[in-house]
Amino acid sequence: MSTYLPLRDSYGRPVDRLRISVTNRCNYRCVFCHSEGISRVDPVAEALNAEDYGFIAYVLRKYGVKYYKLTGGEPLVRDDICEIVLNMKKHAEEVSLVTNGSLLPEKAGPLAEAGLDRLNVSLHSLRSEVYEYITGGSKLLSRVLEGIDKALDYGIKVKVNFLLMKSNIDELPRILDYAESKGLDVNVIELVPLGVPAGVYSREHVPTPTVLNLIEGRSVKVEIREFQNRPVYVLRSGIRVEVVIGYGNKFLCAACTRMRLTPDGSFKTCLYLEKPTFNVVEAVKRRDEEALAELFKEAVLSRKPFF
Repeated sequence: MSTYLPLRDSYGRPVDRLRISVTNRCNYRCVFCHSEGISRVDPVAEALNAEDYGFIAYVLRKYGVKYYKLTGGEPLVRDDICEIVLNMKKHAEEVSLVTNGSLLPEKAGPLAEAGLDRLNVSLHSLRSEVYEYITGGSKLLSRVLEGIDKALDYGIKVKVNFLLMKSNIDELPRILDYAESKGLDVNVIELVPLGVPAGVYSREHVPTPTVLNLIEGRSVKVEIREFQNRPVYVLRSGIRVEVVIGYGNKFLCAACTRMRLTPDGSFKTCLYLEKPTFNVVEAVKRRDEEALAELFKEAVLSRKPFF
């Protein structure tokens, strides 16, 4: 694939990543869910099909976008998710996907065949009662663990997403033990207030210093990942534990190279901003490369750090 330089916003930040919410439908109701900054109450039309996403990747590769992360809602509820991966992978260096893992036992094989590079699987507890509380009543923990094993069997790289809250803080060592036993890297994610009821946030939020202190004791080396200036703790086993501090973090904003695409087909410049958005459906359906490119350029130039 040809190499193109990414566009830069007015703050000098290149944009080489697009996080795509392919649906806001989900079979979970997690207590912390920010639904990618989209209302969880109102259904959002899934405006784009698999061929449309392939066209977007085809056009944006000429403007330096190489990395795509598919998310939701729960992306695996879309029947055409494997076709989306297949069509985008033709024009991308990497296509990854975030999932709650409950549908992964059946989808791991087809996703591997479609060319999926990586999976982020949410695993916020290894205790069934805590898992049920966090995910809104789903009793699917065993299927998530089965899905992780299936994905590994098919050769897909897997990373565990663990959102740290007071209700599961005592499980972090066990989660890290599990990850080390499988050779999986981990994202430890700090709770953000976006979309979360105020009572839940005040009850469940764990401050940043506590998050870092919990991991430092198990690490042998600390690095800073270039993307979003994320601290990465390397454990003795060699797995990497990345800490995602998404709220009030000016260092993350300073090195953010990602834009978003919503289920209704709009470029969204930041998780925390409702606007500006740039709807691309008409341009994509017409297969109008120039119009799509202009909307992308306009969106990139409008980006501003939220913090």
